[in-house]
Amino acid sequence: MDETETQVKHGNYHNYYQFRAEDSRSVILRECLQTLWNDNNQNPETDATRAVVHLLDVGCNSGQFTAKVREILEQVSNGSRVKAVGIDIDEELCERARNEIPSIEFFPGNILNIARSAATGQTDPIEQCMIRLGIERFDVICCFSVLMYIHLNGGDDGLRSVLDYLCDKGKLVILELQAWKKYRDQVRRLKRDASQTYPLYAELEWRGGCGVLEDHIKAYVGSKGFEMVSESAEKNEFDRQLIFFKKS
Repeated sequence: MDETETQVKHGNYHNYYQFRAEDSRSVILRECLQTLWNDNNQNPETDATRAVVHLLDVGCNSGQFTAKVREILEQVSNGSRVKAVGIDIDEELCERARNEIPSIEFFPGNILNIARSAATGQTDPIEQCMIRLGIERFDVICCFSVLMYIHLNGGDDGLRSVLDYLCDKGKLVILELQAWKKYRDQVRRLKRDASQTYPLYAELEWRGGCGVLEDHIKAYVGSKGFEMVSESAEKNEFDRQLIFFKKS
């Protein structure tokens, strides 16, 4: 499978920000995070004395939106220092991100493989990063438009493994979910552009339009001790909502 086919299968497009440069996610994210910060009774005095807010962006691509999320967190937390880390399946994208945004740590890794390895007790690069940072959990974990590819490649069990992992590593988990219609479109695209299939697609039990798929994911995260504390009232131009889960 050549580079283009790999990108289609896993979503690690090298020109991603050419067609999704600055969309409404920034506005939606800022509004929801500001409300959450206010609801948590955080104030300038508290934020000013807080050491660091730790952010992990899973599926960071070349890092532009990781930097935007960091900026938004700095704003809503009244100037707290935000230490951001990004991980992506594509080593070339991570290298580009490191060169363009040296103030953020980026490293390559397949979150599906990492989650599966962690379930067997193996140390993974994210845990190694947490050890270096001296933290037990990230304050915020973002996963934007990535779970569909994990689901299609890893099946229901693979997606559950990744959700388990994110819930184990984060205090606030932000997910951008893709609708079932997008799954069907992606299956057709992989066949058209790369003559490939997702072998586990037909076996998926978590499926269905009109929010059914999304409800499976929300319920599962809720079963892991997380509360859905915010759901963007509007969808972005890609017809996706941002959903915020906080550890109970």
